[in-house]
Amino acid sequence: MNRRHFLQKVGLGITAAATLPVFYGCENSTEKSPDQSSKKAGRQPNILWIMLDDGRADALGCYGKPWAKTPNMDALAANGVRFETAIVQNPVCVPSRRSMKTGFYAHQVGPVAMGQKPKTPGGYIDNALMQKLHTQPNLLDAWTAAGTTPVNVGKIHGFERSWDNRGDVPILLDVGGNPTSYFIKKFGADSPILKEPMVYTKTHHWQIGGILPVRPEETETWRLGDMAVKTLDELAAKNESFFLRVSFHAPHVACYVPKEYFIDPKTIDLPLPTAEELKNKPKFEQGPLDTYAGGLNLTKEQIDLCRGTYYGMVRLVDVQVGRLIEALKKKGLWDDTVIAINSDQGFQLGEHGLWKKRVFYDANVKSPLVLHCPAMLPEGKVIDEPVEMIDFLPTLMELSGMDISGDIRGKSLIPLIKGKVKQWRPACFSEIDHSQSMYNELRGGGRRVMVRTKAWKLIFFMDERITDKDGALYDLKNDPDEQRNLYNNPQYANIIKQLEFLAKQWDKGKI
Repeated sequence: MNRRHFLQKVGLGITAAATLPVFYGCENSTEKSPDQSSKKAGRQPNILWIMLDDGRADALGCYGKPWAKTPNMDALAANGVRFETAIVQNPVCVPSRRSMKTGFYAHQVGPVAMGQKPKTPGGYIDNALMQKLHTQPNLLDAWTAAGTTPVNVGKIHGFERSWDNRGDVPILLDVGGNPTSYFIKKFGADSPILKEPMVYTKTHHWQIGGILPVRPEETETWRLGDMAVKTLDELAAKNESFFLRVSFHAPHVACYVPKEYFIDPKTIDLPLPTAEELKNKPKFEQGPLDTYAGGLNLTKEQIDLCRGTYYGMVRLVDVQVGRLIEALKKKGLWDDTVIAINSDQGFQLGEHGLWKKRVFYDANVKSPLVLHCPAMLPEGKVIDEPVEMIDFLPTLMELSGMDISGDIRGKSLIPLIKGKVKQWRPACFSEIDHSQSMYNELRGGGRRVMVRTKAWKLIFFMDERITDKDGALYDLKNDPDEQRNLYNNPQYANIIKQLEFLAKQWDKGKI
């Protein structure tokens, strides 16, 4: 079969199910809209994919942090399916998104970081395979082949040719917190808005926190919500199945939030970084990664401001999710629309003395993953079995009635959702090759790999160019905050050996 036609559309017979109850900012009713009807056999369900940028799992309240104020997304999780541990395959945006859209790992499809070519390429890369995969269609093309071209609103990098792109909104501040031309035109170059306290990282001056005195409706998050609702209305009017991704910039840098959405730092209970903890961490974290985005130089007040900003940005996204839900209900599309929520990776908030990304703590590699569709998915199901984000699009494909190519590494999560299987993979994997980084302080590193099970996490350099594995081992059951590195404790040598074996099997394509 030609790979471009490896996905085949088949008919679906779907019965309408109960609607979701009250949403903050949405219709206060559990009644169906008058024109709401059951899905017609043979028609794909609609897909509304809501994507955060740098959104860690615990930015959603349904992941257990009471200070995370996301009632709309929490309600979707409560009445749908939530994956407790969904691991991204690379801890930085472009490789993560490319891996997600192809169903292959980063070392297969590339890139393995985001930046420059390495001085000496890693021997682990199969150039012939990578070139082959670059000439083949990605998973999103399956919907186009079936007659439903995916539509994108908002951030699009890593997916450009696969979308009917409806555009983005201009941002107020660049990643360093500097006013853009859009800001200057709207508020003026000398606006007092810019005089409010902001927090920046020490080396690259990324803005990681601050309250910006603008109306919520003036933020790019709200304006993107406006564009998304308008696009959803236009697609619904065609009376055809649609695939709409709304890709928010938040909570990516520049991190700022209107005061109405700022989360009180007194309610946020995350570990503070200490120099003592850093001493037992891998040398690569103590040196290059600390230079890249270390945070031990920040005061507690600055850390509080950054954390309240970050969770507040996701709170603002959640209101836009509520607006989209209300639009679906008004159009009678609630029962038969698959709503999917995820992110490309997370974001360090000073834990372990680090900010931003490119590390393997759960705050960085654990993405939210929520699926909701009353007509097709169970209600209130939480799946504890760890899964990988390469499984995301194959799952949507099966829900859309499409065949899934047997040669991709990702696989549909439907058997896990239906309870047909209880175990998924022996471990989840993520990787990054720092020799490909755009940041000079990181380019002396190489390919760093994470192996994560329910109980354990191993991180090490898995690269013939690097003589020192410089590892970390965490007991996730007894140390969920990943503060105590057990790698150099001989008591755990067998566990390290077992996890390294899994990594080698994974690298060979046997897992």
